[in-house]
Amino acid sequence: MRQVAGSLQGLKVYINFEDSRFRDLKPETLQEIKKIAAEYCIKGPEDEEGLAGKEIDDKERPEVPVSYFLDEIHCLPEWEDRVYSLQNDGARVFVTSSSAGIISDEISSRFADGIKIIRLLPFSFKEYLTLKGLRVPRPNFLTPSRCDEMLCLFLQYFENGGFPEIIKSGDFRLSRKYFEETLQKEIIERHAIQNPDGLKKLAVFLISNMASEYSIDTLKRAGGIKDEATVRNYLDYLEEAFLLYRVPMFRHKSEKPDYGKEGEDERESNTPCKVYAGDTGFFKSVFPRYPDSLGLRFENLVFLELLRRGKQVYYLHNRRECDFLIAEKESQKITAAVQVCLCFGGTAVREREVLGLMEAMEEFGLNEGLILTMDDEEVMEIERKDGEMKRIIIKSVWKWMLE
Repeated sequence: MRQVAGSLQGLKVYINFEDSRFRDLKPETLQEIKKIAAEYCIKGPEDEEGLAGKEIDDKERPEVPVSYFLDEIHCLPEWEDRVYSLQNDGARVFVTSSSAGIISDEISSRFADGIKIIRLLPFSFKEYLTLKGLRVPRPNFLTPSRCDEMLCLFLQYFENGGFPEIIKSGDFRLSRKYFEETLQKEIIERHAIQNPDGLKKLAVFLISNMASEYSIDTLKRAGGIKDEATVRNYLDYLEEAFLLYRVPMFRHKSEKPDYGKEGEDERESNTPCKVYAGDTGFFKSVFPRYPDSLGLRFENLVFLELLRRGKQVYYLHNRRECDFLIAEKESQKITAAVQVCLCFGGTAVREREVLGLMEAMEEFGLNEGLILTMDDEEVMEIERKDGEMKRIIIKSVWKWMLE
């Protein structure tokens, strides 16, 4: 917000609706603030616009543009009406929220072309380097020593996650603090959770099993929760708070049961899913003494990068598994297949990753596939029985993240 505000002229009004002074909010709160801003624009200091020493009638005073920066807007009741009113008055409005609940088709359609939604995720590897004051290199033009340097920096990024304050301070305890505060403020308090211990157990279980499939029965046992609907609600709350993301298994339309229009939610809820953490640093902060699963965190890292790039992501689990399928958002046509493995060495690993990727490439008519590894690189040309050639690119994940 500071960067945006610094580039704008005129009056800037910043409000953090999580501030304790705004706890007893009423829908009229923003209206009162708007009146104060309007009064300032009319009767503000003469030298605000370089008019010191001049007597100017209010009607002749230059119009001062007003920009509102509204932090944690979801805390304001009926915030959509208030923001809509500000926009109609010609003000520029920037809102932030730590809840994905404010992003909906209904809100987008209401504001029509007057809204732009930007999803802010933990920092990418590029942003990590920039925050460290380092130049982001072109990955295909690096000397061997420079490659070694980039790999070391990537490993630091991989270990600590992408939260800016943790990158700057090196205080990894902040990751656990973020996790616990988000659970408490954004879910338990906001939704008046009756079983906070069950929610916490469920969240910890999901974070510890990032990049894994889950079943509702397993989650019920993990959280000690009897009701299936409660588990589904908790999953929604955790995703709205950006603590985790769910990725559905790809199903062809012919494989999906027809529930009718009214059964759309039921159909989606019965689709198998994998779960990914909102930041790779959550695993070690929640389980500091737990045996680390580098492979799962590695896959989680790739998922977050795909999310940053705005990709529509699925996974495939037929006879074999392909970690990620990339689909066009409108047509749902699969355009790419990606496997993830720490080390592309050993016969068993190579066979598993290649066969899983080839199955996806065959099913969706793809001629090229991608395997992301920690530091292995090669290109494989595979000839099918019909003579058609398939190409598999094995690439270092840190180079891919710098593209």
